[in-house]
Amino acid sequence: MDTTSVSAGARWLALLLAFSLALSALPRLSYGLIDDDGPDDESDEVTAEELSYIDIPVDERIFLVPWNEVPYNKRFFDYSHAEIEERWDEFMIGVRAPFPSAGYLEYMGSNYPEMLNGIENFQGYEDLSRRLVEVWRLFLRGDFQDAREEGLKLGIMGLYPAMFAQITYAIYLADRQTEKYMMLQDVANRVREHIDLIERAADDPIASELVAFTKLGYAYAIARIAEESPVPVIVVRGYIGRIKDNAEEIVELIPDHPLGHAFRAAVDANIMRRVGRATGRITYGARSTVVDESFGKAFKMAPDIPILNYEYANAIMYMSRKRDLNQAIDYLNKATRYTPTWSMDALDTMYAFKRLQEAHLYDQHYRSFRAFERHRRRFSRVTDHNLTNVLSPPLNMHMMENPHEYRLPDVK
Repeated sequence: MDTTSVSAGARWLALLLAFSLALSALPRLSYGLIDDDGPDDESDEVTAEELSYIDIPVDERIFLVPWNEVPYNKRFFDYSHAEIEERWDEFMIGVRAPFPSAGYLEYMGSNYPEMLNGIENFQGYEDLSRRLVEVWRLFLRGDFQDAREEGLKLGIMGLYPAMFAQITYAIYLADRQTEKYMMLQDVANRVREHIDLIERAADDPIASELVAFTKLGYAYAIARIAEESPVPVIVVRGYIGRIKDNAEEIVELIPDHPLGHAFRAAVDANIMRRVGRATGRITYGARSTVVDESFGKAFKMAPDIPILNYEYANAIMYMSRKRDLNQAIDYLNKATRYTPTWSMDALDTMYAFKRLQEAHLYDQHYRSFRAFERHRRRFSRVTDHNLTNVLSPPLNMHMMENPHEYRLPDVK
């Protein structure tokens, strides 16, 4: 690594330390332990409107207003086109997106002519490659709205980095839960428009990475909606089947796909989280052995990316509650210590710190994981706060017990 990279890494560590200190300085209130193992009664929180549609209605205004900026200096991750090509495998070790070289694009365009539909001012594959790398450059540095807008000008090949940029923004930077859900639904909608083409390319070894990348984006968007939705909504919209099927297909297509294996594991862990171990195993085939084995494979393939650590920490909490909470906290701590090389890693690291504060909140104030989860979901539903937004402070007990005081104003 050159001295510039080392200096950027040092600046990043200083930034994360300041971010951590600012959050830890928030007031902590002392409460007795809350113990509530009763039924979730989530059906009481579900409206008839929520159960009346499969796809969340998307208000296009969310794409017309300026998006929130990332909480770091974008120069840390501003790479030239040559640097992106040289370090592509390093950046993409988790998501395994194929590099959009002119040769690759020509193969895809020749075999799947629909890939060229919707490209503004197409001037050959060399030019298309240059423009697509520029979309990835915007994504890597954290210009998510620009990455989306420029990617949508470049047909299907531009759609995929555009949608991953949108997913990253929705999860980590959108202020509102409703806004987050609409952005994720928009991703699922746009990818689904081309599902026939994706299925047709699934048996092509050259196209398989792109197919897996597409399925990961689609399933991940749906999964991030499902993980916080009430169980009746999850069932009515058929989320589990769609998510689980795609998770299985990703690792079948690319057996050495790190995030594919981690996602496959996280799906089973989330099923157990929401419906319990027994129902999860009998009804959906979710097993803790699959979770541990799949994360084990993912760590062997990509040991140095933060998202694997915080997702495994979540899985441990979902499966074992407080029994292995110290282990989960260790993984969350580890996730906060990485020096990221691009935007997604940076935001993963920041969210790991925020999730770590939630783990401590659960440990200090709750006996029951179910009660903690119920209070957490209630806070989000009452306030419309996106709890994975790294720009907002972590939850504390005053927030959990007084959600109406933190309600976001209605959108006009």
